[in-house]
Amino acid sequence: MGKIKFSAILLVGSLFFGCANTYQLDKKANFELSESYYTIWSSGVKGGGSGFNIFIETALNSNFSDKNIKIQGIYFKEQYAKLKFQKNNEYQAFIKEESTTESLKPISKQITKTVVKEKIPFTLKDNEAVVKYLIKEKQHYFKIILTKKETMDIPM
Repeated sequence: MGKIKFSAILLVGSLFFGCANTYQLDKKANFELSESYYTIWSSGVKGGGSGFNIFIETALNSNFSDKNIKIQGIYFKEQYAKLKFQKNNEYQAFIKEESTTESLKPISKQITKTVVKEKIPFTLKDNEAVVKYLIKEKQHYFKIILTKKETMDIPM
């Protein structure tokens, strides 16, 4: 009976400590960013919602194929979104804030493909974000600061 109890405690402990290391932040990323910022958007239609566009630009000397690096996503403002490769060395993520309007259900279903509502495993300040990436199929995370850029208002 004692061996079973000890084995159960050992198993639970290893699972707990194994999960604790899952979200460990790297002190330094294995690639450089030349720019990282976000903009706030609003649909302009009542009940249309609002959210954030996030832009990450890697340095030109970051050779991802040589290092087997794949950028996956970003944690920002209590949400996670996939970072999608756009062109050259640029990535973009889209986060839509929760809406209480029932008429937006079809839109929010469409957006849930790239935005996942979850309790994020990091404590972040207002302009901090965590980039999630793989190196040789091993998960890595590092914290960055996003600057806020204003979008231009277009007169109607």
